[in-house]
Amino acid sequence: MAMGAYWILLIAAVVVVVQGKLFKRMALKRLNYSRSFKVSTCYEGDSVELIEIIENRKALPVPWLRVESQFRSGLAFDNQLNLDISEGQFNQNHKSFFSLLPWTKILRRHRIIAKRRGLYKLGTVSMTTGDLVGMESIVQSKTLSGGIIVYPMPMDVSDMALPVQTWMGEMLVRRWILEDPFLISGVREYRDGDPLKDIQWKATARTGTLQVHRRDTTADSRLLIYLNIEDHEQMWSKATRPEPIEYGIRLAAGITAHLLSQGMEIGMGTNGTLGEDSTDEAFVPVAGGMTQQHLIFEMLARLELIRKASFHDYLAHELSRHEEARDILILSTYVSPRLEEMFQRFRDNGHTIQVFPLGDVPTPAKEVSA
Repeated sequence: MAMGAYWILLIAAVVVVVQGKLFKRMALKRLNYSRSFKVSTCYEGDSVELIEIIENRKALPVPWLRVESQFRSGLAFDNQLNLDISEGQFNQNHKSFFSLLPWTKILRRHRIIAKRRGLYKLGTVSMTTGDLVGMESIVQSKTLSGGIIVYPMPMDVSDMALPVQTWMGEMLVRRWILEDPFLISGVREYRDGDPLKDIQWKATARTGTLQVHRRDTTADSRLLIYLNIEDHEQMWSKATRPEPIEYGIRLAAGITAHLLSQGMEIGMGTNGTLGEDSTDEAFVPVAGGMTQQHLIFEMLARLELIRKASFHDYLAHELSRHEEARDILILSTYVSPRLEEMFQRFRDNGHTIQVFPLGDVPTPAKEVSA
């Protein structure tokens, strides 16, 4: 009797060890995991869907599978069974448990509210599985591509009771005053988009580079917006009072959408950064059309309120790269004597400057529907 029990225990031990080794070696093989958003962009407040697919494509079951992932805070997931969410200040951790039979596919749809603008990457998912009795386990990480860009909700500036509205109205009248082909004030280097008929061949031969006639205009249909992400003049790195800057971001989006819809051309720049891992410049050159709106909205979505340069130094750099006179709108929480001096340098170079202060954030106006 004792000998029989011994053999039973020995066989059981061998079975446990063998199944442990088998599951550890095979559990994650032909186990596919993917997730994706149904859309690539949306606006703050929109409801979007995240589709999650787990597929066991083999004859061996997966007794248990723990899936862990991380998202930036700002996406609010609906309550759902088998989804444990722990929320931090900057990130949220997700944890789910599954058990998959052979040749099984699980599809889950998550309803998400985009609470805050930003770039939300799908990031890395960690899968842990093991044997039937939990003696063996194996972990595998998978980096997922893709994500979603949440645009700021543009403010409806068409009926905002703000001083900038009067100025924009004047811009809309002035946009019809086109470039005068008879007012020529010299030559400049050729730039992409210049008509070939404007090439000045004698100056081209003299300099060795393409030169075109510089034409004067009595007014322009183009606007350049500069957003200062400093919440005060002595700000060192990151904005500690983000509310007025966020208001400026929504206002810039609203002005962009409104004026582009009127046929104007808009460009935008800021002294902020586009994320810690990005070397892209936070600047979109002046252009028109819906593509331009998407480019500016994407820049505003990705914008981090981390100073790349002081606003004064940033404008000094910008002044050096604009040859043609520009209509410029400044969005800033403050105007200091140093900035006033910089604004005057812009005016001395033929630019027009309007400043909209972001210090006192008004009650939000109605928003443009996405």
